[in-house]
Amino acid sequence: MRMEKLVLIFATIFCFLFVFVYSYNVNLSNKIKRMEKIIKAYELYTSESKEFANYVKENNLKELEPLLSKYMLNDIRLKIDKAKQFYREGNYSDASALLREIKDTENPWMDEIYFYLGMSLYKLGEIESSKLFLSTFMDNFQYSIYRKEALLLLKELSNDEIKKQIDKVLSSMKGL
Repeated sequence: MRMEKLVLIFATIFCFLFVFVYSYNVNLSNKIKRMEKIIKAYELYTSESKEFANYVKENNLKELEPLLSKYMLNDIRLKIDKAKQFYREGNYSDASALLREIKDTENPWMDEIYFYLGMSLYKLGEIESSKLFLSTFMDNFQYSIYRKEALLLLKELSNDEIKKQIDKVLSSMKGL
């Protein structure tokens, strides 16, 4: 009887140890798989792959959210620079298409987007759309470096009453 109890105690201890080690290994295996996903995401990030954002979202890699926002901002900046290059080359339709794609995404360069979008639309002959974007630009970005140039174009596109208002703003800017 005593031997049976001893065997039963050892069997119970063995079962507990087995369950503990098994669950530990499963947990460790899951962590390793997650780390492999993080490493792959980091490789995508450093290679500036367009798949990075989707990979992070698909695999729910919350650890990389700061990199994801940095990646998104970098992507927006690259699109702005490409749109400005198109604008300088006279390719206004491609510039406006790129800028329309990113105009609703929050970023620190909204003034630049609205300014170049308004200018591109003007060059394409879409005067009303141009006025809309330049007016929005004027209302929201009082301290932009593009303000004076936008005011001059808006003045050219506007009626007499608005031209007078723009002249007042321009004359107040000369004092600065």
